[in-house]
Amino acid sequence: MSRRDAFERALALLYKAALGDARWSDAAGVIDEVAHIKGSALAFVEGTSQPEVDFFFLRLCLGGKHRKDLEREYFKDYWLWDEALLRVGPLPSGQLVRTDDLYTDHEKKVSAAYNEARSQAQMQRGLTVRLDGPQSSHIVWNLADSAASGGCWDSEQLETITRLLPHVRQFVRMRQVLADAGALGSSLVDLLDNTNFGVIQLDRQGRIVVTNDRARELLKQSDGLLDSGGFLRARVPAENQVLQRLLGRALRPLGVRASGGSMTIHRAIARTQLGVQINPVPRLESQSAVQGAAVLVLVVDPATPAPRIDPEVVGMALGLTPTESALAVMLAVGHSVSQIAAQTGRTEGTVRWHLKQIFQKLHITRQTDLVLRILALNGFPRPPQ
Repeated sequence: MSRRDAFERALALLYKAALGDARWSDAAGVIDEVAHIKGSALAFVEGTSQPEVDFFFLRLCLGGKHRKDLEREYFKDYWLWDEALLRVGPLPSGQLVRTDDLYTDHEKKVSAAYNEARSQAQMQRGLTVRLDGPQSSHIVWNLADSAASGGCWDSEQLETITRLLPHVRQFVRMRQVLADAGALGSSLVDLLDNTNFGVIQLDRQGRIVVTNDRARELLKQSDGLLDSGGFLRARVPAENQVLQRLLGRALRPLGVRASGGSMTIHRAIARTQLGVQINPVPRLESQSAVQGAAVLVLVVDPATPAPRIDPEVVGMALGLTPTESALAVMLAVGHSVSQIAAQTGRTEGTVRWHLKQIFQKLHITRQTDLVLRILALNGFPRPPQ
């Protein structure tokens, strides 16, 4: 596989991984190949000091393999004492820095995080970059040591990594929108049943193929976005130029790299702005899409509240125990099994065991089915004490 082909495949897997967690390890492995690195760790966090940081996403992959063991060990033994983390927050967005420059000469001699954790993860001589995330969040990408001859970083590697940065940022943005709506891991068909955001799918000519109920309502209002003869348009001309440019990038012809993007749309009637996320549908995954769909557009209306489901309501409605109800709600609002385990102090095996019990009680086999049942209870009144 040529470097260009590897880059194209990395982007295709990256945009596929934005819909759920299953493909991230595959994307990370191809990124290792195209950038000539030994691995990477990607984190999406809010907060700047260790005790108060909330992790929305974390994956450490070496050689395309998810290393949960190193993740657990890092949080258990090193995270609170990792001197480098205090210096990542102030970094300018998009600036690549050598990871060992985040430690003083003295810390390189005595720091357990540097000499043990970073050594095990092959990240002592890697690179670190911080990207601005949505609102006050941060995206931190730690690249492992160079796999090039002599372990040195050359200009081609740095250029490749720089070209990847906007795509990594878009991956995180898209993933967070799905997580907020409890839609992580949903297929493109399943997304059409979600009422927490608008879903619009376009064919390779940019025509609207299908929309969900929320998107049809937004387009019918023609306040910000509209359906113009079967094509998606923005009401404000300047914003429409930006929208068409983003859609054009996502609709690149075969052999030309497609990319996603984000923008906001102003409305004349409603006071809130619409958030628009654009994600190309990779041809290698077309079997999971609505027939003919080439681009997925998600439209988020801040006036639509995120789901807030009471675990007690879930327990009463579905006949689950308090523990099962709490875990089911966490899954429904977008937390992964590893995140649930970390936040509840359980092992991932225990969380999966509880989920298996829930599936058996409800006679279902997919997480998507559970999420849809939980989200259907959004707004149900709390049972009387």
